[in-house]
Amino acid sequence: MNNGKERALPGEKFYIPGSIMEMSVDNDDPAAWGMNKKVDVYFDNSPVFKVAPEAIAKNEITPLGWYATATTLRSGWAYGQSYLQDGIAAYKAKVGKGNLYVMGPEITFRGQTHSAYKLLFNQLYK
Repeated sequence: MNNGKERALPGEKFYIPGSIMEMSVDNDDPAAWGMNKKVDVYFDNSPVFKVAPEAIAKNEITPLGWYATATTLRSGWAYGQSYLQDGIAAYKAKVGKGNLYVMGPEITFRGQTHSAYKLLFNQLYK
């Protein structure tokens, strides 16, 4: 959640204009069933989320995917990729009696790996 103090990093520090990055996944959550613990995702200046620890502790937000290391680049180029470490790429949030699913990477990109599609299709199947 943005507390109003965080800002986007300038291009001189962080720029990933279309590369494949490795994302860690909580495949025990039904939203990620059938996925491996690590998947490749297409990152094109995609949003990365910082979530307040208390929101996770209260089970208001559940991280589904995150960038676990400072070196997640799999293909392409990434300037400042170390800023991704521990950033949340996908999460679900409780909204009323339901859930909101938020995905930062382009999981429906035409060249996306088949494993990442499950983040969309598992929600449609429910």
